[in-house]
Amino acid sequence: MASPSVSHLAQTSSPSATTSPLQIDGAQPSPRMTRSQAINLYTSHFLSTWNVRSYEFAAIIFTAAAYPDTLLASSMRGIVGQFASICFSSAVGRWVDRSPDRLKTLSDTISINRGSVIAASALWVFIVGNKKGGDVTPLALPEVPFPLRDVLFGVIMLFGILEKLSASGNMLSMERDFIVTAADPDGSPYDLTNLNAVMRRIDLICKLVAPLIISLIITATTVKIGVIVVGAMSVSSWAVELSCAKRVWDCNPQLRLLKTTNPLDNFASSSPQGLLSKITQARRQYTQDFKSYFSSPVWIPSLALSLLHLSALSYGATFVTFLLASGFSLGLVTVARAVGSVVEVGSTVVMPVGVRVLGRAKGHGRSRGGERGSVESSGSVESSGSVESSGSGRALLEEEDGDEGEGEGEEEGRVMKEMRTEVGLERLGLWGLSWQLLNLLPVLLVLYSLTPSTSPPNLLTRILTSSPIPRPLLTITLFTFLSFSRLGLWTYDLTTTQLTQTLHPAPTLSAFTGVENSFISFFELSQHILGIIWARPSEFSWIAGVSVGSVAASAVMYAAWVKGRRGHLVHWERLGMACGKER
Repeated sequence: MASPSVSHLAQTSSPSATTSPLQIDGAQPSPRMTRSQAINLYTSHFLSTWNVRSYEFAAIIFTAAAYPDTLLASSMRGIVGQFASICFSSAVGRWVDRSPDRLKTLSDTISINRGSVIAASALWVFIVGNKKGGDVTPLALPEVPFPLRDVLFGVIMLFGILEKLSASGNMLSMERDFIVTAADPDGSPYDLTNLNAVMRRIDLICKLVAPLIISLIITATTVKIGVIVVGAMSVSSWAVELSCAKRVWDCNPQLRLLKTTNPLDNFASSSPQGLLSKITQARRQYTQDFKSYFSSPVWIPSLALSLLHLSALSYGATFVTFLLASGFSLGLVTVARAVGSVVEVGSTVVMPVGVRVLGRAKGHGRSRGGERGSVESSGSVESSGSVESSGSGRALLEEEDGDEGEGEGEEEGRVMKEMRTEVGLERLGLWGLSWQLLNLLPVLLVLYSLTPSTSPPNLLTRILTSSPIPRPLLTITLFTFLSFSRLGLWTYDLTTTQLTQTLHPAPTLSAFTGVENSFISFFELSQHILGIIWARPSEFSWIAGVSVGSVAASAVMYAAWVKGRRGHLVHWERLGMACGKER
């Protein structure tokens, strides 16, 4: 279907237009997001995320069912997936940026992901076990010879790479392109802050519920039935995902506009080249992606977020293995993981409120115009972006929400809302990282007390281990503070996501996030390497120390970035006033 002209769409999206002459499939395009569009957007994202989370967990069980007597297959699958992400995530992001048609890009990622899961499920059927209750004993009849089983498993890993990269592409297309383009201005019900919060809430709920549903199905039936269910879910949701995404695209003129791409990029990709030339070009592009990443104004928050994935203090395989080896029951670990997931979902509620509250800071902050050029708003905001030296800018920031729009132009009101949102994001991110770090310190002390023989020697550890601490108290302390730390982690994740969406140039936003995903995979791979170095459960305290150190390093990096933008971290004059002193 041919895309409407730019001039026609510009006329359609005019604020003064009450109706649009353009009508597609009975849907009336609207320059603002409607409730119907939002529901379709959330539905498409939910189905995509549900399938990704389901297969992510189910593949672990399927691997154990195929190879019950060794961890080699599971380790190989994890290493291959992470290595592929390190190598190709930036290329996936670059492809999303260079694809002019947003709907086709999103549809392609959905189709590749669904197709790879269906194909992998068809192969899993031949090599998984068939005993009830999740028993991972291999199926005896018909017997699949181990050489053939290994070949099938190798093909499944290839499909797994496609599934992982297409899931990454779907996330980039949706979160870094689709919703950024479709979002309403700040302060609207469907602005970027609220859309990000709901989308992440959907992701976290799927992360919590999907593994539980898959576990119940396999426990009640067989592993083979679980494989069939996973494949059937991908088949049944495929058309619905595409249909919901198309409805949003049909009704939103901004999404229908083709992206402007560099013609030289398309020429370079289409020109005939030899294999060596293609490899050389791919290497240069890979290097250029990383150079562009480190030239971005938000590379420090992004790298700080990636560094958090070095921490093993989450309910991943390494930490769960340690807990079970330390005497914690599987039921207790499952309940604690569920509580932690509920707290994670709470971050999607905290984030929009926190941005609004912390965005009311007075007398400081930078506007987005300061990053992208001069903002001309009747002289109220200086071209440098700083409002600290601007009396009118300070006055705007000091006004309450109820006074917005009185005596000021529409452009000034928009800029003021953007400034408040940006300041709120920066401050909330700092609060989130600090909250995570503070709550992980008691967790670290508990882990030291559980492994006193290998814990780093220090006075506090000796004090804690000199007299026995009741096991119930250790358990409550460990899981309570670990769950609380998840609130800070995901709050920071959400704020960094939106800072990236608003401060990084839109034409290369997906490529930037692709490099970020490469760093995330690198640090997750490093976490697995730490598990190999300190393989015994009694040595986990060393891994825990590195984990807390990575969170502390992330907090320092982000604090330095915020201080460089705002010029301060703490309002000492307010602190002095609160203490009855004058500065």
